[in-house]
Amino acid sequence: MSEEQDVVQGETKEQRFQRLATKRTQAALQKIRLLGNLTSSSYSYTPEQAAKILGALRAAVGEVEAKFNRVRNTGAAESSFTL
Repeated sequence: MSEEQDVVQGETKEQRFQRLATKRTQAALQKIRLLGNLTSSSYSYTPEQAAKILGALRAAVGEVEAKFNRVRNTGAAESSFTL
């Protein structure tokens, strides 16, 4: 069963948001940490490749930020994520 189908009985929209946002944000942060592992001496990359990865990440974060700002004007995210 996918996380969207994993509905908790009696869960409010805010509770569902908190549950899914926490799970998805933790997963995204873990994937970003894994990208960071590519900087070890076990790999070789060009500055252009690094810039392309960082540009894609910045663009994706910008899109998410724009979506949240359209719905609600929110402040900056904390470095340690919890809801």
